[in-house]
Amino acid sequence: MIIWLASYPKSGNTWVRSLISSYYFSKDSFKFSDLKKIPNFSVGDFIKDKYLLKSNTDVTRQWLQVQELINKQYKKTLFFKTHNACVSVNNNNFTNSDYSAGCIYIVRDPRNVITSYKNFEGQSYEEVFNHMNNQDGFLFGNKNFETTFGFKGFEYISSWSNNYNSWVKNKQNVPICIVKYEDLIKNTLGQLKKIITFIGRVQNINNFEFNLEKGLRAVADSDFKKLSQMEMKEEFQERSKNQLDSKFFNLGQKNNWETILPRNIKEQIEENFGSEMKELNYL
Repeated sequence: MIIWLASYPKSGNTWVRSLISSYYFSKDSFKFSDLKKIPNFSVGDFIKDKYLLKSNTDVTRQWLQVQELINKQYKKTLFFKTHNACVSVNNNNFTNSDYSAGCIYIVRDPRNVITSYKNFEGQSYEEVFNHMNNQDGFLFGNKNFETTFGFKGFEYISSWSNNYNSWVKNKQNVPICIVKYEDLIKNTLGQLKKIITFIGRVQNINNFEFNLEKGLRAVADSDFKKLSQMEMKEEFQERSKNQLDSKFFNLGQKNNWETILPRNIKEQIEENFGSEMKELNYL
């Protein structure tokens, strides 16, 4: 069945995708093209009849139907990235344990998310904070979706706190592996082993063993400095068009809210997301 790599935007999803892609799919060394093995989930990629999708209400109706189709058609574990919250919209659940083997949920201190998101979107701190605090927040679908179906499509991401709670405390009995961006920085290999072990468990693999050689290669392949250098040599498709003067792999560990975040924004984030931040030991 499906294993999700879920997160609020700008939380480290691409880094985790790089680690998993290198561990499972890279033959010699990691390339950006390996990320295609873990694509962003879009119902439009699996529906041929454009009359089934005429609005975003139709998109929500097709969430589970498409996941059922994927599992029946491929009959193996597939990884999908998503920023979608694990919620019900128009009485349609995004997913459930009938179709999802598990979810790796990547979370990051929202005081660092906001600066990364601000640079990615080319917006002000105030604009991005309002978006992060919007319970009805969403992202538009990709250009191919709009070209095929005649409307933009969407991912319902909700607010930063709702996105986190919807997965980590999901009511659909989907097993969760929480990965903190900050722990990835401190011990990348240890967190990768935790992720791969979780995948083996939800796949019900007997006598599972983590391959240390592949793990070490994946960590080296996915080093932030190396990914940043790769981006300079070849175009990275997921780079935002709003990033006129900066790269996708831009600040990394240099994105430290203590030195760059305006005080009023810091206080608003801590006030609005304080409960979850305490739970995650960010406060």
